[in-house]
Amino acid sequence: MRVRKGTILYAAGVLACGNVLLQVLGFVYRVVLSRFAGAEGLGVYRLVNSVYLVLNAGCLSGVTTACSRLSAACEARGESHRLGAVLRLAFRAFFALSAACTAVVLLCGGSIAANLLGDGRCARAFPYMLLCLALTGVENIFKSLFIGLEKVQYTACSEVGEQLIRIFAVSFLLYEYGSGDYGRIAMLIFAGMVCSEVFSALFLTRLFRRNMRHIRFTRPDKELYGHFFGIAAPLSASALIGNMLGSAGSVLLPQRLMAAGLDYEQALSALGVISGMAMPLLLFPVAFVSSVCTALLPAVTAAQAVGEQARVRVLTGRAVTTVGLIGIPATAVLVPLAPQLSELFFRQPLTGGYAALLGAAAVAAYYQMATGSLLNALGLQRWNVATAISAELCQLALLYRWCARPTLGIYGYLLAMFLTGASAAAVNLAILHRRTAFRLKPFRRFGVPLLCGTAVYLWTRFFAQTFVCRFDNPVTALAAALVSAIILYLLVLRLLGIRLGRYLAHRVENPAVLPVFLW
Repeated sequence: MRVRKGTILYAAGVLACGNVLLQVLGFVYRVVLSRFAGAEGLGVYRLVNSVYLVLNAGCLSGVTTACSRLSAACEARGESHRLGAVLRLAFRAFFALSAACTAVVLLCGGSIAANLLGDGRCARAFPYMLLCLALTGVENIFKSLFIGLEKVQYTACSEVGEQLIRIFAVSFLLYEYGSGDYGRIAMLIFAGMVCSEVFSALFLTRLFRRNMRHIRFTRPDKELYGHFFGIAAPLSASALIGNMLGSAGSVLLPQRLMAAGLDYEQALSALGVISGMAMPLLLFPVAFVSSVCTALLPAVTAAQAVGEQARVRVLTGRAVTTVGLIGIPATAVLVPLAPQLSELFFRQPLTGGYAALLGAAAVAAYYQMATGSLLNALGLQRWNVATAISAELCQLALLYRWCARPTLGIYGYLLAMFLTGASAAAVNLAILHRRTAFRLKPFRRFGVPLLCGTAVYLWTRFFAQTFVCRFDNPVTALAAALVSAIILYLLVLRLLGIRLGRYLAHRVENPAVLPVFLW
């Protein structure tokens, strides 16, 4: 099948290739971190990173979404002369917010590290963290513009190059200057991140100047100000509050695990394992899920902007179905292999129950991510704000209650992740159904992905238990299990009458003439 430019499959394919390579490089990066920093070092880095995520969310999440949505809408309406004003407004908003955050951290960094994070060693990484934030802002604003204009190949190239430089820079710094001081290790990791962000910011700036010469940084008018901050303000507030609650969970988790009977080093190591090893392993399918969602969102925004409600319904349903068709089977393959993969790459034991519960939480996160992004694309971001914040509050409350129980411990955190993520996704889905009237079709949207996931899970588990002993090399055994599971998955889809490539390849110009299965 020839893939045409302009189709969702083309855009998703470009993003998926970049994201898969990015995930592989990210996996290598986390292996490097686990070998040089150790579980406790990753725990300290995770504490510093929790502050970075809060600042990043408050300064960038709403700004980049507004930039992407408005650029897509301007392009759909033929108002490309307003793109420069959108970009100018995005940079103004980001630098104003980041300047305020920088002042607070520089003045109160010691207190934040000692009193809020509970570990004074974290303060050493704060200057590099702030520099990383400034460079990330430049990079992400240009990325959001390119995504809105459906020039996704630029973002894919930037991210892959950034990750390659980050691996080499962090590896070199940790090898040459790393020591038993975990505060110094966190500082060196952020220093390596700064090196990679310099590349991305310069690379995307150069691409913009070379390929977007027609865009001029014009003055935004009052109407644009209203649209921009109408999108950015609630999303920034939501992301800021959500990340503050998530960071509070990262800080609170070791304390609650200590209440369950662990000492501080064990509790910090548990945080490092789940955030730096187990979670990235089970979240590997996000490379495919996010690629399809990112490719769909500009199309949804453009259809909404020109009043094509039938197209909006088709694309919304397609996004929900695709999350299941990709996320559930891919996670089902990883769950039975996770203990062996964790031991092989991270030298860290992982139980089957731990992997299964984390896999269920990952699938819930995929649905919450996709449905929340669709709400944002349709201008319903206030509903996404409400569900996201409610989910984070519930997760924090459940973490506080369950993780202190010796019978649950870290499993309480995983269970809270799954329940709150699934609840938020269900609420978002109900809102989308009510506002767009897309067809729910429970069997097509959810039943088929679950059948595929069950089939590949049982096969992978059987293969791992029965045939792994026939391979001398564990890497060969794992590769054979993955390949056979993918073949089985594609066969199950064909038996159910679904061709995933055809499903994504349609331009959806006229929804009335689409095959029934696309609805």
